[in-house]
Amino acid sequence: MPWLIKSTSTTEVPLSGHLFFVHVPRCGGTSLMQHFSIPQRVVEDRGLIKGLAMRYFFMRYGELEKANFPIDTRENFVCALLLLLSVASYLADIPLPSPLGVPLAIILGILAVSISFFTTVICTAPVIGRITPVHRWYLWFVHYPLCRACEAVDWCTGTNKHGYIMHLTAPKLLGYNYVTPAQMDGMCSLAIVRNPYSRMFSIYGYNRFGSRESFPAFCRRWKHAMRHYIERNEKEEWYTPCHLLPMFEYTHYEGRQLVQSIVKQEELKLLKTKEGAMEAMKEDNSVSDLPELVRDALLGMPHTNSRKTSKKWYDHYDQETMDLTYEMYKMDFVTFGYDVAIKERPDLVPPRINRRSQMHSQASWSRNSYVNDSGVRTSQANLFGSVRGSMRKEMHMRSSTSALKRSLVELNRDEILANVAGLRNISTVGEEEEDETTEQSLKKDD
Repeated sequence: MPWLIKSTSTTEVPLSGHLFFVHVPRCGGTSLMQHFSIPQRVVEDRGLIKGLAMRYFFMRYGELEKANFPIDTRENFVCALLLLLSVASYLADIPLPSPLGVPLAIILGILAVSISFFTTVICTAPVIGRITPVHRWYLWFVHYPLCRACEAVDWCTGTNKHGYIMHLTAPKLLGYNYVTPAQMDGMCSLAIVRNPYSRMFSIYGYNRFGSRESFPAFCRRWKHAMRHYIERNEKEEWYTPCHLLPMFEYTHYEGRQLVQSIVKQEELKLLKTKEGAMEAMKEDNSVSDLPELVRDALLGMPHTNSRKTSKKWYDHYDQETMDLTYEMYKMDFVTFGYDVAIKERPDLVPPRINRRSQMHSQASWSRNSYVNDSGVRTSQANLFGSVRGSMRKEMHMRSSTSALKRSLVELNRDEILANVAGLRNISTVGEEEEDETTEQSLKKDD
């Protein structure tokens, strides 16, 4: 993910037959990844070392879908055996080497406990996603010490210093040149969105620090974590982890839709069967006029990563959490035409909305944005090229010498740390000559 259908070393697929998935977090995309067997295909394309690294990445990804702090894992099983071995050898007084004067049994015990704690507590979604120092350490660690072994740029999945590659927004994918404007213009692209209230509760379930953290407390802390985006529109992973971003940031850029087809998760049930899909095409919904390639990909898609809860998501809302969710994600309601009221909760007062801005934004949302009123596919190459140019220029500005000097003068700790950690070193795929031209123009501006 996000590539679902593409050319490989053994299969040649025309660009019009390529299918690219922009994965909005907590909107059901993991099921689509499994539906297309992406993990297996990515691992098969790697060598031995990177293949093992990507296999482990997908294994961990699956474990974190099941539990925030997973205990029943392969790592803990190995650590339990290692700890048992160390205790047994220590009690039996088995003669073992003593590196640095410390009995090997004790070293093995400390190693087992450390690995278990690291994989069960530290390397988890709540800690990496919500504790800023750990999140930033993670971005540095997976890119440099791990030598980018857990990234698969050719499939747009895995992880590196830009964050989780499968959760990059469409503008970022263009900016990092993981997807070229020509590819974006010629292929089919897809994104799945969902009711922002429902998505917020799913975010809570995935990122909470255990069951004792209440939904209202989580929403307040989530809004605080979102401060860089709210105050400065900061969308970079260094400041704003992917789960914090509103959905429209994944599919749009400055009000222009980049993803060809946007489907509402709530209406995927219409595509469970071919008969249902035919009926859905007669109605006004988000699956009625999809390109055939997209519709076929979604047909019968399973929902494999849902977590069971004792109550429905809307039963967890009160007036405070409803208002907080709307404040954080109001543009998602506007952009995708979701009702700001929760129909199952008539006791809650819906927030006020600007009807004019809602109508304007809904007009710019299309389920097949590459097709004009005459039903003919039109080129969006200029739009994608412009977005890529804007993203690249911003990246070069952040990495420029003048930006570093300004950070030092202003004692901007976040930017200084980003430079020290190597996050400002531009790392993309290809297009080196264009990057040199951009850099030279920025030096002239400076």
